[in-house]
Amino acid sequence: VEQYVNNDPAVKGIWCVPKYSNPTGISYSDETVKRFAALKPAAEDFMIYWDNAYCVHHLYEDDRDEILNILDECKKAGNPDMVFIFASTSKISFPGSGVSVVASSLNNVSWILKLMGVQTIGHDKINQLRHVRFFKDINGLMEHMKKHGELLRPKFAAVTDTLEKELTGLEIGSWVKPKGGYFISFDALPGCAKSIVAKCKALGVTLTGAGATYPYGKDPLDSNIRIAPTFPSTEEMKDAARVFVLCVKLASVEKLLEG
Repeated sequence: VEQYVNNDPAVKGIWCVPKYSNPTGISYSDETVKRFAALKPAAEDFMIYWDNAYCVHHLYEDDRDEILNILDECKKAGNPDMVFIFASTSKISFPGSGVSVVASSLNNVSWILKLMGVQTIGHDKINQLRHVRFFKDINGLMEHMKKHGELLRPKFAAVTDTLEKELTGLEIGSWVKPKGGYFISFDALPGCAKSIVAKCKALGVTLTGAGATYPYGKDPLDSNIRIAPTFPSTEEMKDAARVFVLCVKLASVEKLLEG
C-alpha cells in the first residue's frame, strides 16, 4: 500500500474495514493504523475511507479487539484531512433503516456538509429520535450489543468447534476464529471452493458464492469461502457445519486424487 500510494499519483484512495474486517475478522494493529496515518501520497487529493462498520460488534466481553483512533493518528502525522470515517447502526438496529455516521477533520466536515446541504432538504429526524430514545447513550448501545454477542456466540462456536474437531491437522483447510463481526473466512485447498459450495448446496446447505469477497467474485486460487453463521438457528448451524466439513473432505480428496 505504501509503495503504491506514495509513488503513484493515479492512486486516489483506499477503502478499509479496520475492525473485525469482512470476511477475515481481523483488526488492524497499532502499527498498521500509524502507517496508514503516516502515508505520504503522491496524489494531493488522496483519501483514506475508514469503514468502521463493526466498531462495537464484539462476540466476547472479555476478549475483544480495540484499534487506535485514525483521526488522532493522522493529526499527529501531519495529515489531519486525509481520512473519512464511516459507521452506521445498520447491523445494530435496522438494516437499511438505521442512522449513519461520518467523522473527519473540521475542514472535511465543513466540506461534506455543503454537499449534503444540496442533496437533501433534511434528514429523517424522526428516525434519529427513535434511535436516541431507544439507545439513550453509549452505555445503552453497548448493552444492546452484548445481546447481539449472546445471540451470535453459540452460532459461531457451532462452526469453529466443528472445524477444529473435524479438520485440524488434515492440512486441507485453514480458518480464522474471529472475536467480532459477522463472518468466518475459510481457505480450502486451491481449486476446491466452488466444488465445496456446490456439494453443500446439493445437500441443502446454501453458502455465499465461492470467491464472493474478491473483485468481480473471481478468486484466482478458488479457495476462499465466507461463512455467515448469523441467520440460521444454533441447531441448524451445527447441522450445516457438519455438512460443510464433510464436503470439504470430499472435495479435497477429489482434488488430491487428480494428482
